[in-house]
Amino acid sequence: MLKWRLTSETQADMQDIRSFTKQYWGTAQSARYIREIREKIDLLAQNPCLGVDRSAGLGKGIRSILIGSHAIYYEFNMTELIVRAILHQAMAPGEHMPPK
Repeated sequence: MLKWRLTSETQADMQDIRSFTKQYWGTAQSARYIREIREKIDLLAQNPCLGVDRSAGLGKGIRSILIGSHAIYYEFNMTELIVRAILHQAMAPGEHMPPK
């Protein structure tokens, strides 16, 4: 299993998701959704090729996978999975992802 890490931008994405979900659906749902996102990242660390290859539009090695109302954008190498962004499905990743 690869180690995984969130970029500082992704940490901010997680905080925004946590705050928005808590505001509209409550503390319990917010905690559950964040746990589901982390579990999906754990799954990716075990099986990094599960996501869709997005290299053509977002840069070499970028992949994505859906979780709830969001998409996780990531890349990986031999030892690490790097989560580059977690964006709402309505957001255009090319406009909201930080550069590599």
